[in-house]
Amino acid sequence: MIPSTLAAASDTDWAIIANLSVILVSAAVVAVVMQRMRLAAIPAYLIAGAVIGPRALGLVPSPEGLGAISHLAIILLLFGIGLELHVSILRHRLARMIVAGLGSCLLSVAVGWPIAIWFGLAPPAALAVSMALALSSTALVMRIIADRRELRRMRGRLALSILVIQDMVVLAMLAAIPALAAWAGSDVKPAADPGVSLAGDGGTLRFIMEAILRVGGVAVLIVLGRMILPRVLSESSKGRSLEVMTLVGVAAALVAAIAAHRIGFSLEMGAFLAGFVLAGTPFRHQLSGQIGPLRDIFIAVFFTTLGMKLDPSILAEWWWVIIAGGALMMVLKAVLISGTCWALGTTAGIAVAVGFSLAQAGEFSLIVLDTAHGQGIINDATTASAIAIVVISLILTPALVEFGGRLARVTAGIGTAPWIKSSPLGDSSHATPQPASRAKHVIIAGYGPIGCLIAEELERAGITCTVVELNPATVQEQSRPGRPVIFGDVGNLEVLESAGIGDAHALVLTIPDEEAVLRTCAVARRRAPDIFIVARTRVVSKRVGLMKVGADSVTVDETSAAAEMLRAVMACVDAETEQDPQGAEPESDPHAVSEGCDEDQ
Repeated sequence: MIPSTLAAASDTDWAIIANLSVILVSAAVVAVVMQRMRLAAIPAYLIAGAVIGPRALGLVPSPEGLGAISHLAIILLLFGIGLELHVSILRHRLARMIVAGLGSCLLSVAVGWPIAIWFGLAPPAALAVSMALALSSTALVMRIIADRRELRRMRGRLALSILVIQDMVVLAMLAAIPALAAWAGSDVKPAADPGVSLAGDGGTLRFIMEAILRVGGVAVLIVLGRMILPRVLSESSKGRSLEVMTLVGVAAALVAAIAAHRIGFSLEMGAFLAGFVLAGTPFRHQLSGQIGPLRDIFIAVFFTTLGMKLDPSILAEWWWVIIAGGALMMVLKAVLISGTCWALGTTAGIAVAVGFSLAQAGEFSLIVLDTAHGQGIINDATTASAIAIVVISLILTPALVEFGGRLARVTAGIGTAPWIKSSPLGDSSHATPQPASRAKHVIIAGYGPIGCLIAEELERAGITCTVVELNPATVQEQSRPGRPVIFGDVGNLEVLESAGIGDAHALVLTIPDEEAVLRTCAVARRRAPDIFIVARTRVVSKRVGLMKVGADSVTVDETSAAAEMLRAVMACVDAETEQDPQGAEPESDPHAVSEGCDEDQ
């Protein structure tokens, strides 16, 4: 009995490993091809899944065993979104930005619902599809905006605000799926009982009491998180190994997800809350960067597995629905989002740019569609067609952003809505950006004696400095005067992005770790080809390597020490010569000159 059980378990493990290997290899190959075509990675994963899935080549005959990995991918994704949701992101013109995000999303659902019914869907299915397609791609759009260096402009901030609001609305959409399943008369039993029945005496009271307890449970989770997690992260950051911080972050996300599920909410809700709590700590940038690669691997598996649900025969049969529905979705979302932003105070140019940037569907659209399909709300054909619409819109996103930018220049002469007396969401200060007019900004990696002196001199010259430091005590101490200080490894792209690498004029690497400096030079040069990089190394032999990977100027400790010692010696010699031009012995103490040289050093 025991050997046969072990053999069965071994066969199951082998099947999962084999399927996972096929998924990762195929996703990597297709992603490389898409990257060469300058297209997004998420559509590549979906296409790879459709090719290797059981309905095509059949290389992965049973992807159901990878469900746990898919759940983990969603948990890490929501945790990462929560880490990005710092209050400072939405602080600027908070109310109007919230209205813009929530209003445009609700309008998209309200307009898309009857259109989906017109396409032949039942009302519950139509509502589920319209909710999914109302969402936009946070990951793809923010990467494009960052590459275009528009994060600090109003159009970038407004797009980010709308995306953050949409990410929060996802939680409400996922929570509404069981109710839609009940409306649709689905026989699929939900994974968790969404609430007590209202039937019978006292049902309403029990429902209200349970709702209060659930909300109270969320409040307790947030309070406990704010009390415990920052202290644990602070302790984990004191060691030399930053992997401990990664373990703490992932553990916090999983524990919060399980706790939220226990009190009646989704796993995703708990992970989001954990990220939101940690977003207010100085460790969020480093933590986001460390978790990012792990999250990306699971996301690749999730979207590739999701792509296996695409049936080529269904796509061939309903191709006209996919093309018509995709075009209609992108046009309607561009118009509705642009109109909402313009009505709330933006100029027409900004509204159009934001509208076309967010006209696509997103990664959370796929999650909502997958959840609705799992609950029996939408059938296979509808799911495959909707996923195909999402894929097409993601592929077209760079073209949509570019077209929106051009149309924004055409409509730049149109001002705000006539009922707006002033332009609280205007972008006049950046209407015609010129490189010479940008505020001078320098990133300094390492706040030791060298970094401290450089920062003080630059700030005296009126140049803004952002410091990146790995010592938590230094970060806490230097954050008090108001200087921007970020905790993290400067070689991490996420940390560099948080420091403002896209808009910085120069990057100064004062850290004594040569390998870290080499890695940072390569990452920074790839992200910002025009930035001026000044690096430090201890030995001359490392100078050539740093120049090859992107450093513009390299200061060598050995040569700097030699130059300083030479200056001290020359000062001594010159002083001695001035005292006795004829070369005679000075009348004073023969040791006086050497003592003066020591003082000068």
